[in-house]
Amino acid sequence: MKKRSILMLMWVALFSSVAFVSCDDDDDAAAELSADQQRVSEFMMKAAASDMFEIQSGELAKTKGTQQSTKDFGQQLVTDHTKSSNEMKALAAKMGITLPTALSADKQAMLTELNGLSGMAFDRRFAAMQVTAHEEAVNLYETSEDNIENDEVEAFINKTLPVLQMHLEHARQHKTMIDGMPAGN
Repeated sequence: MKKRSILMLMWVALFSSVAFVSCDDDDDAAAELSADQQRVSEFMMKAAASDMFEIQSGELAKTKGTQQSTKDFGQQLVTDHTKSSNEMKALAAKMGITLPTALSADKQAMLTELNGLSGMAFDRRFAAMQVTAHEEAVNLYETSEDNIENDEVEAFINKTLPVLQMHLEHARQHKTMIDGMPAGN
């Protein structure tokens, strides 16, 4: 009887440890899924904020820009970032992610600064901000491309990243051109 009780306890202990390990594996999978969902959410929040800044600063450039190239670049930003923003909003809604509807304090301060400028001072500051903003956006998309495992989000990143890289190159060229102009132009 005593041997039978010991065997029964061993059997229960073995079964419990197998069940525990099995549950532990499920917890790891859930934690990993949650980690990827967290990365997706963080990416989408930052990307949406970036689009909002680009659209609003582009709108300012269209009206306040001195050089036609500033106005044209502003229009390109509004067009391209509105398109990517709309695609992201649809993807976020499908995934149950709520995107920001207002700029962060630092981006709002940058927009306020731009709005207070005129003439070549506006064009120069806009050009510099676009280089910085697009360097940040390209970095965000490249980093997220390597760290996100959601097929739909990866497809969005792969579709949008070349446009951002093109904007960055355009912003750098525009900045170089604007910086080379006399202050009065």
